[in-house]
Amino acid sequence: MIPVFIENISAWLIKHDAIKSEDKELYEYAIYSFFITISPLFLVILISGIMGKLFEGIVVIIPFMVLRKFSGGFHAKKASTCFVGSCVLLFLCINVVSYIVCSPVSGVLTLAAAASLCILSPVDSENRRLSKDEKVIYKKTTCFIVIFFMAVFLTI
Repeated sequence: MIPVFIENISAWLIKHDAIKSEDKELYEYAIYSFFITISPLFLVILISGIMGKLFEGIVVIIPFMVLRKFSGGFHAKKASTCFVGSCVLLFLCINVVSYIVCSPVSGVLTLAAAASLCILSPVDSENRRLSKDEKVIYKKTTCFIVIFFMAVFLTI
């Protein structure tokens, strides 16, 4: 379904002289990458909107999307497995966020999660191996982002 959608967009762009036909493959890859990047946001808006917990959904997804770019993570072998797994995890996270009460325990758990991100990142993917330099840059970037979100967490 997604490949057909992407082909239709690239065909429309070619038809309207927005891109050259010889650049079709490049633009299809770009459209696919863009779709994969923003799909978690649309999924959360849909799921949390249905649940009546839009704010909680946004609170869950923004740090996830920013951190995921540099920290890496698990990659499913099939898009359908990824989609179903992501929906279930997002549903659970949105529900959990609704019941979290700020306390010393939640602070310690948040600190432990932040530390694990800084220590274990980046997670290398089979689909795209990172060079030694990229690993160093991604680790530093992940730690900076984690510190930023921890600062935001502590001010709330």
